[in-house]
Amino acid sequence: MAMDPAPSHRDFDANERRIVHFTGFAHAATHYVELIYPTLAVGLVAQSPGVGSLEEALSWSFGGYLLFGIGALPAGVAADRLGGRRVILTGLVIAGLSTILAGTSEPGLPLALALCGIGIGASLYHPAGTGLLSRAVAARGRALGINGIYGNMGIALAPLVTAFLVESIGWRETFYVTGAGILVGTLAFSRFRINEPGRAPEPAQSPNDVTTRRAIWVFVLLCAAATLGGFAYRGNTVAQPALFAQDISFMGYGLAASLAMLVGTVGQYIGGRLADRFDLRVGYLAFHLASLPALVVIASTTEWPLLIASAIYAFFALGMQPIENSLFAALTPERWRSTAYGLKFVLTFGVGSTAVWMVRAVAENSGWHAVYIALCVVSCALIACIAGIFVLTRKREIRNTPEPSSQALAS
Repeated sequence: MAMDPAPSHRDFDANERRIVHFTGFAHAATHYVELIYPTLAVGLVAQSPGVGSLEEALSWSFGGYLLFGIGALPAGVAADRLGGRRVILTGLVIAGLSTILAGTSEPGLPLALALCGIGIGASLYHPAGTGLLSRAVAARGRALGINGIYGNMGIALAPLVTAFLVESIGWRETFYVTGAGILVGTLAFSRFRINEPGRAPEPAQSPNDVTTRRAIWVFVLLCAAATLGGFAYRGNTVAQPALFAQDISFMGYGLAASLAMLVGTVGQYIGGRLADRFDLRVGYLAFHLASLPALVVIASTTEWPLLIASAIYAFFALGMQPIENSLFAALTPERWRSTAYGLKFVLTFGVGSTAVWMVRAVAENSGWHAVYIALCVVSCALIACIAGIFVLTRKREIRNTPEPSSQALAS
């Protein structure tokens, strides 16, 4: 069924703009705080004799990344019942306070526990924020694309700013400054008054519906693809600063990582616009297929080719996210939207957190480039899952459709 393209072209109204910018700040802060540690660990090991290897220090982040995923499901349930805004603000406060606590912690188990607190706080954003956007903004794909740009700015700035702060003031002080910045920003954005949709009644059959059994298998394959994508995302973000520190000599590893990730902001915008215009399955497959050659190059090059290939990978691997989130929205009822996103982010960030151990094992035995050979295998399995979605849905297109309006719940 062809979709009316009008929602992707009209301007956001005032409430939608507030929602887009509020969730955008939260998305940026969430990704920034959850990604400072891989870069900070490089400086921590250099500044703290006796701490151990970088591979060991990076493994302390596993608990935080696991909770970053596991916390998403209860966060989604809470957002469907209490509203996304409350859940988002609560998560930001927990993440900010835990980041300050990390600055007071000793390397090893105490620091790992503080990183767990960051993971819990950060886990609350994605199901609440993505669910809120998908329900409350008519141009869903464009809103998710802009939200992705905000998030990718957090991803891109985290290694650059963290490397600068660690080298300038030390790793403990970097935690303090980061935590304080999140709390100040949260206080400012808490003043935004937004109206979010109330819970919708059970919907009538959607144009995107397929037969029940087939729809279940489509959703299972989509979850599997998202899980593999989350594993690849975590593997890349953990390994990239160390790989760049080893194999890029013409600029600092923090700046190099930020430049690569910044290219992903363009991919996020384009992916968001495409999500409102074309069959979501086609865009999802195309972006993942295009990212695979870049992984092959990353696994076999150094210096400028390594940086360029990493930027291309970021363009497609991050650019597919608005398309993936739109697929989840198209295949789930509105009233359980945040819960569905909670399940998704448990898989992408929770199961995906096990990539920390893969990175440590592969890097210790075969080197940092070998990590990306492993990620090539993961990407091939992901593409196979998407091919399965095409087989099950056959010629039926899956497109973004605007949500019916519902009564607003003032927050």
